[in-house]
Amino acid sequence: MTKQIWVALKQSLTKSNSLNLLLMALLYTGVASCQSEKTTFLSTDEIQLAPPSIQVDSTLFIHSALVQVRLAENGSVLRYSLDGSPVNESASVYAQPIELLNSAEVRVRAYHPQFTASEERTIRVRKLKRDISQTFVELEPQPNASYPGNGAASLTDGQKGSVNFRQGGYWLGFQENEIGVKMKLEADFSPSKIILSMLQDQGSWIFLPQAVQVHSNGNMVGSKELINSSISGEKQLQYIEIPVSLDNNQEFTISIHPLQKIPDWHPGKGTLPWTFIDEIIIE
Repeated sequence: MTKQIWVALKQSLTKSNSLNLLLMALLYTGVASCQSEKTTFLSTDEIQLAPPSIQVDSTLFIHSALVQVRLAENGSVLRYSLDGSPVNESASVYAQPIELLNSAEVRVRAYHPQFTASEERTIRVRKLKRDISQTFVELEPQPNASYPGNGAASLTDGQKGSVNFRQGGYWLGFQENEIGVKMKLEADFSPSKIILSMLQDQGSWIFLPQAVQVHSNGNMVGSKELINSSISGEKQLQYIEIPVSLDNNQEFTISIHPLQKIPDWHPGKGTLPWTFIDEIIIE
């Protein structure tokens, strides 16, 4: 407060000494308060690193897959695991792209001496034990016109969709009470497992089914119930594995049974949910 301002204030006040003193006291308190304020800064160890990004040329592969990890912060160290175990400061250091020859659950985390470690990022990469791209596949009914993929051929082409189902054109979307997939394998082998690659995105009204059954020659040769498909869950890619007993070259039908209706806790309660599938794997 300059001397000129103090003088101006005094001249503008009434002749009342009490009012004079009161106003001057208030001004002094305000100035003192401003002078006592201090700027508080966070220490660097209270700042968390942004998580790294993981890129893979294909999450389903026949021979090999290449995983690359990126992080913008200079001086950071990227650590990873391939067996699904949590990443800590003793985990392997990422120095160059990783070539995978087998299925893996890749977990990555960033570390920096001056910041808190980042959150983990995870991606599952699966090696296909058999190429079934030439397998006979027939759908009943056909997928919705909004999410047709490449028709039945999408289910055996080895191309995996992402959680962003609107990109890539890999997903087949259905809004039906039941979905049937008829298949006949060309190669001579007896499958012991059928795996459906599916999407859960409840915010977009996409739910996992409540059950999957496999029939052949009028008999049920495998089944799987998903007791948690109606429970609130995060957006995720899901592999549903159904143990089966099938003979060589045996024709079979996979019956996917969606929830009868979206549960009451959801804004779309009472309506038929969407079912999304992008790949079938046979082992």
